[in-house]
Amino acid sequence: MKIGSLFLPLFVAGMLCAQTTPAPAHHRQPMLQKLTAELNLTADQQAQAKAIFQKSWEQRKALAPKLREERVAMFNAVKTDDEQQIDQVVQQNSRLNAQAREIHAKAMAKFYAILNPDQKAKMDQRLNPAVRSARRAGHPSNVNGGADRG
Repeated sequence: MKIGSLFLPLFVAGMLCAQTTPAPAHHRQPMLQKLTAELNLTADQQAQAKAIFQKSWEQRKALAPKLREERVAMFNAVKTDDEQQIDQVVQQNSRLNAQAREIHAKAMAKFYAILNPDQKAKMDQRLNPAVRSARRAGHPSNVNGGADRG
């Protein structure tokens, strides 16, 4: 059996799982509540953050139909062994996912701008890639060396 015939289905499955779709409303609210608790946001900051994240969600939501179309196109291209179509869908997918990441990053930049210096220091820890990787892995050196654990 060729490695390519094993790789393609795994690649497609991974790509389909990695599709960027906006978080449902019940996931957005806890995020704002968590940020409020972690950063001790004021009522004014909470209102600004809610507006920032709502706009970001609406922008990313607009990408969802295109991403769904891509999933169907990829499925069809795989079924018909159309490598040219697969390449085209992968390129489209890359552009759409880049747009979604850009929307998210800009929203986070706007949110960061409304924070005071102490909140920014806490957010720096939260956004630090090394800290995020450790947190995801359940590493004992979680944020602040585990000092925040209670």
